[in-house]
Amino acid sequence: MSWIVFIYKVPSTPTKYRAYIWRELKKLGALYLQDGVCILPNKDDVYLFIDTLSDKVNTFGGQEFTFLSTTFFKEKEEQMIQQFNDARNAEYTELMRSLLEFQENFNEKEEWEFSEIQQKKIREEFQKLLRQFQIIEARDYFEADQGRKVRFLIDTCRKILTQTQL
Repeated sequence: MSWIVFIYKVPSTPTKYRAYIWRELKKLGALYLQDGVCILPNKDDVYLFIDTLSDKVNTFGGQEFTFLSTTFFKEKEEQMIQQFNDARNAEYTELMRSLLEFQENFNEKEEWEFSEIQQKKIREEFQKLLRQFQIIEARDYFEADQGRKVRFLIDTCRKILTQTQL
């Protein structure tokens, strides 16, 4: 497997530069090996994003180094993949709680007739949960176990909403 190793250093002030870089790497689901050293699987979209982020680091007056590596020991690579999956599973588990609560609340009110405003709020809440899933799924590089369970819950919620014509 090929990995992107991203090493960066950004000036300590203003702090918004470091925060920006950290948030962008978090969105990608980067695994920090230590401060300013991240690793990600080498995928086209990830590489393009890191290339853009490299430009930002330089614009902020910092330094960056990006390497491609395949030189990890098999055991270390398996540990890194497990760390990526653990992080995604934690995110999926949190989303699963929200989906179950959504489903539970909806089931409690199943016999009720919803006003147009309530219907709109229910659809908006489901869309919000769906967007959260898509964000997590985009950085689920190794298909973490909880992803399948969340996908099933989303499909279940979608069927409920379709059947009740919300």
